[in-house]
Amino acid sequence: MKSLLIISAKGNSGRTMLTCLFARHLHRINHWRVLVLDLAEPPRCAQMLAGRGHDTTGSGNRAPDLPECASPLTGGCLRVLSADAIDALRSRDDPARTRYYANLRHLLSVVAPWFDVCLIDAPILPDLRAVCAEALADAVLSPLAMSPDCIGCASEVINGTYGIRNVRARLNPALRFAGLLPVVDLPSSMEEPWMKVMETTLREWLIVDRAFPHGYAWLPRMRSVMRSVGRVEKRPAPRGYVAAQDVGVAEASRTVTACLNVLTRRLDAIGNDAVHGLRDAEVCDA
Repeated sequence: MKSLLIISAKGNSGRTMLTCLFARHLHRINHWRVLVLDLAEPPRCAQMLAGRGHDTTGSGNRAPDLPECASPLTGGCLRVLSADAIDALRSRDDPARTRYYANLRHLLSVVAPWFDVCLIDAPILPDLRAVCAEALADAVLSPLAMSPDCIGCASEVINGTYGIRNVRARLNPALRFAGLLPVVDLPSSMEEPWMKVMETTLREWLIVDRAFPHGYAWLPRMRSVMRSVGRVEKRPAPRGYVAAQDVGVAEASRTVTACLNVLTRRLDAIGNDAVHGLRDAEVCDA
């Protein structure tokens, strides 16, 4: 089982939405057996995916009873484990998170035979629960909400006290950095002047894909996409206006799919870095 941690140093970065979108994509399109491990409080991934009809499971440190996941030939599956339903991950008298780390490591080892991939949604850094997940994951992906302070957030994820570089050096030498994924409001915020500074400063850590404008993958913020949908549904308008909105939503949907396909290739590259070029996190000159 491969494990990918979705992490950020700031709230409202799109971390939870990315986790849910990617989990559904891997399940529906690639037919993988997917586990979403929701370590955040409140468990928003569990709430979102449960609302979409996916099972939320959690009971001690035992593997869920999922016989239909025993073989990838069944077409894959998607399950959610919520930390607030797992007794061993709810201890309030463990400030150093030593027991949390041991219990999380045990949990991942127990569920490994059941799934192809585990996507982990953790609290934002510097929460030690996120650090424990960093110390155990195979790779890290960091969504980056586009704003003037995004360079500082990226620097914290890469170079901070609990950032990828220090965790690799001290706790998890095998940890790989899948890259920074800009999360962009629509209409696009990419034309803002500070975007040029961001692109120059963080170019080494962006996920290169020449099919995207600007030459790297990015994800439309779902909130702004849904605002466009809401305008179409709630405000009657001339036919041409509605058609233009439909085109915009369809284009956003295609961009989301293209982005998730890029991330799938990155995830598939774990363990085959020499071929696919997954990068180690070194120094971010931010």
